[in-house]
Amino acid sequence: MKKEITMEELRTIQLDILDKIHAFCTEHGIRYSLGGGTLLGAVRHKGYIPWDDDIDIMLPRPDYERFLKEFDGKYAELNLQHYGNDNTCCIPFAKVYDNRTVLIEKLQKSGIYIDVFPIDGLPEESRIHEYLTLYHKYLHKIYFMTPFYLVTGSLMNRIKYYVKKVLFPPRKKYIADFYSYLLSFNFGKSVNAGAICGVYAEKELMPRKTFESYITVEFEGRHYMAIRDYDAYLTKHYGDYMQLPPKEKQVSHHVFTAYWK
Repeated sequence: MKKEITMEELRTIQLDILDKIHAFCTEHGIRYSLGGGTLLGAVRHKGYIPWDDDIDIMLPRPDYERFLKEFDGKYAELNLQHYGNDNTCCIPFAKVYDNRTVLIEKLQKSGIYIDVFPIDGLPEESRIHEYLTLYHKYLHKIYFMTPFYLVTGSLMNRIKYYVKKVLFPPRKKYIADFYSYLLSFNFGKSVNAGAICGVYAEKELMPRKTFESYITVEFEGRHYMAIRDYDAYLTKHYGDYMQLPPKEKQVSHHVFTAYWK
């Protein structure tokens, strides 16, 4: 019989993953920051937002690429998953998950994980809509050329998969083109930057200098890295971020089942 993982256990596993990532990045001089709701939780609650159940981190693109190359295989119980090393992955960011666990949500199955987002150089604000349009065009192509849909997608999605497989270049070419596009705005030379593949889209657009200086912040009694100018970041994402949302919005956005293997 499968042993379900409690919320307390889930958070403990996530924190263990984050501890290992923090130790690795500190040892290897890789910059990272808590991101999104995790950073908000650190600043407002010194830990998880009470109704939250995930952890996000973000890394400047050069550090993100180093992390993908150097972290993979470092810990036996952790897997690093991204669309460069997993043919079933169709998301433009990475996950580090505990391979002793199983987590099923929506249309994907992995283990209990932390999301790892790249912070990319971005064009000036007047061109961000054009950038996002092309970005999602590439992502859409990769999305529907993922074998994942053969077992989880609707009939229409399966038909799209086979049509694209026959009529269009291999998926690897789209991934290569997609990567080239992401890297076309050099992080170190761009005026703006942001973790654009997150859920906040245009709200991610920030001056690049926002992501150049780091401090440590408290999270669940431990200390992790965060961008120094977290106030500008959180204000753009959440407005008056120290105010709690209405009760009806204090709910988790994730629906999942998790258990031990």
